[in-house]
Amino acid sequence: MRPVGVTIIAWLNWLRGLAYGFGGAVLLGFVHYGGRLLSAITHDTFLERFVSVVGKPMGVGLIILGLFWIILGFGLWARKSWAHSLTLLCAVVWLLFAVLKVVVVPTPWRIVRLVVDAAIFLYLLLPGVKRAFTG
Repeated sequence: MRPVGVTIIAWLNWLRGLAYGFGGAVLLGFVHYGGRLLSAITHDTFLERFVSVVGKPMGVGLIILGLFWIILGFGLWARKSWAHSLTLLCAVVWLLFAVLKVVVVPTPWRIVRLVVDAAIFLYLLLPGVKRAFTG
């Protein structure tokens, strides 16, 4: 049986994946039409190429990142051990960045994010949760 917290974390990963994927698709659309608009306004292909060279990889990268989070969510949903390990690794990275951000500029949002990241990390270390991924 899948623990409720794992289900919630899987849903959060899916939502994150959809947000990144949607953002990547929107960025690709803006890059395409923005580059063409710049080219038409300025009659210069340099700006069009620059926007395209910078924006397209960023948009594709966001879509790939979105797919990563969606696949990780499905791995958690199916209680795969690789998903548990990868989520723990991601939680450590999130915690490091969250601590750095809170130290630099402590805003309420960053503090809440730090607490949530710590809760996810500690929750995934609970014996019952670990057992759900090994059994």
